[in-house]
Amino acid sequence: MTIRLPAEGRRIAFVGKGGSGKSTAAAHVLAHWADKGVDAVGIDTDKPGDDEPGSLYAWADLVDLGTPVYPAPGQTRLAHEARRLTPAHGVALLDTGAWLRTAGGPHLAALSAVELVVLTLPPTDIELDRAGSVFTAIEHLEAIGAAVPRLVVLLTLVNPSAASGNETRTALVDAGYHVLKTKIPRSDARDGYAQSFGKPPLISHSSPMGLLAAELLTAVAQ
Repeated sequence: MTIRLPAEGRRIAFVGKGGSGKSTAAAHVLAHWADKGVDAVGIDTDKPGDDEPGSLYAWADLVDLGTPVYPAPGQTRLAHEARRLTPAHGVALLDTGAWLRTAGGPHLAALSAVELVVLTLPPTDIELDRAGSVFTAIEHLEAIGAAVPRLVVLLTLVNPSAASGNETRTALVDAGYHVLKTKIPRSDARDGYAQSFGKPPLISHSSPMGLLAAELLTAVAQ
């Protein structure tokens, strides 16, 4: 099935703690979209630090991801620039830094600039507890009358042999949240996602990242 987005396009933001796989997922999704002929751009609001050794913009500077990747403008202009850079009938994907909700901070600007927010969440009790501040930020936008994006949860760094992935999914679904079907496995092997920064993403549309790219395109079109 071919998915056609509206003329003004759509915008997605990846949010989550440092090291939760935001930039890795963003790079792979962009590469899979490019391979499928989806018009897309990346916008990087990430400032790497000790916990985040590489950003989407730095990745795109090392290898061709198949789409343009732009550094973010100032947060007061983020929503305007995100709309301006979004291709017609295409997608702009915003990659953010480690989640930090502060008054007037960059994350609220990113949340208010998009239609869909993807929370990257490792399936542990402590990360589930920390995710509460993301849910609260969405509620804050609603309370002040700002544009409120849809929120979906992407489970990342999942150990396929552990029960934590299914347990976290169940807890989130029971609480009323939309959890994506796709899970991104933890893999520290040389060719695994954890070691993929700065390398051309491997294109396989049946892989977890390929399935994620397809699922997100369907989600943002709804």
